[in-house]
Amino acid sequence: MIISPEQLSSRDLIQEEDRQKLLDCNDPHSLSIFLPTHVHGEEVLQKQDAKFLDSELRKIRNKLESLSLDTSQIEDRLGPIADLVRDGAFWRNQSDGLAIFSSNGWFRTFRLPVSFAPRYYIGTGFYLVPLVGELMEANPFYLLSLELENIRLFRGSRSGMEEIPIEDRIPDRLEDRVGYDYEQKSLQARSQSPGSGKSGYHGHAESDWDRKDEILRYFQSVDKALEPILAPKYPMLIASQEYLAAIYRGANSFGNTLEETLIANLSEATLPELHEKALDVLRPRLEAKGKEKWAAFLQFHGTGKATAQMDEILKAALEGRIDTLFIAPGAELWGTFDDQNLEVHTVDKPSS
Repeated sequence: MIISPEQLSSRDLIQEEDRQKLLDCNDPHSLSIFLPTHVHGEEVLQKQDAKFLDSELRKIRNKLESLSLDTSQIEDRLGPIADLVRDGAFWRNQSDGLAIFSSNGWFRTFRLPVSFAPRYYIGTGFYLVPLVGELMEANPFYLLSLELENIRLFRGSRSGMEEIPIEDRIPDRLEDRVGYDYEQKSLQARSQSPGSGKSGYHGHAESDWDRKDEILRYFQSVDKALEPILAPKYPMLIASQEYLAAIYRGANSFGNTLEETLIANLSEATLPELHEKALDVLRPRLEAKGKEKWAAFLQFHGTGKATAQMDEILKAALEGRIDTLFIAPGAELWGTFDDQNLEVHTVDKPSS
C-alpha cells in the first residue's frame, strides 16, 4: 500500500517553534479548543466532528461578544476555525483528538493520538494541560524504513511521525549504485525439479543474500547520505526485514542506532500503523526514565526533596528548583499565585 499525502498529514508533530509560541502566548483572549475525533466509520461519513466544532464555534462567538471584543478581533480568532469546518479533506484525515489554538494573528491545529474531552477555554495564554505529555515528553526518534527499492526516513515522537524527504540524497535503486548487472543477477532461472525440463525463478529473498556485497555497498552510500541530516542526540530505529537490517548495521556509522529492529511489511503499512509499531518497540525505552523518576519521587517524598503541595511546587518553579514534574491526567486547579507573598488562591472555575 502506498502511503498517500493525506495519511502522511493525519498526525501532526508539535514543532519546537509551535511549542514556544504555545508556551509564550499572553494574548488576553487566547482560544484553546479540544475535541475527540474519528479516524474512520460512519462518524466521518456524516461529518460529525466538523458539525460538533461548528456548534462549539457558535458558543465561542457568543462568549467573545460578551467580552466586548469588536468584530475584527472576533473574526481574527474565529475566521480560520470557520474555514476549517468547511474543509472536507481535513476531516477525512484525523487522529484520535484535535487541538485548536487561535490568538491575535496566530492559528494552529494539531491532530494527535490523544482522546481529548470536548472543551474550550478563553483566557490569557493558551490552556495546555491536555497537551502536557506532548509538549514535555516528545521523546523524538528517527525511523529508517529499509527496502531495496524504497528507503525512507521518518522523524517521530509519541504524538506522531512525519517523513523527511531524502529522494535527492540517495540513489533511487540498488542497481543505480552497484551497476545495472545487479537486476539481471538478482533474478536467476533454476530448475524446479531434477529432470523436469521446466524453469522457475527465484529472486529477492535468496538472491539478496547472494548479493550481500552489492547491498552493503549500496547501504554505505545511504549511510553517507543520511549522516548530515541525523541529529546525534535522537535514537534511530531500523524498520526492515531482519537480513537487510543486519547488512545495514554493517554499513551504519550513526552512533545512536538502536539494537532493536522493527520487523514489518513496510509495503503494506500505513504511516499511523508504522508509528504504532515503532512505539511498541520503543515504549520500554521511552517509559524507563519516567519510572526511574517516579521511584525517586516516592523515595524522597516527605524528606524536603519532593512534594505534592501546590504552593511549594510553584515556589520551587519560580526558583528553578524542579527536576521533574508529574501531572495526573485530567488534573486541574484553577486560581492565581501571588509570587510576592508565595500564596496560592484557588477558585472553582476560570473567570472567563
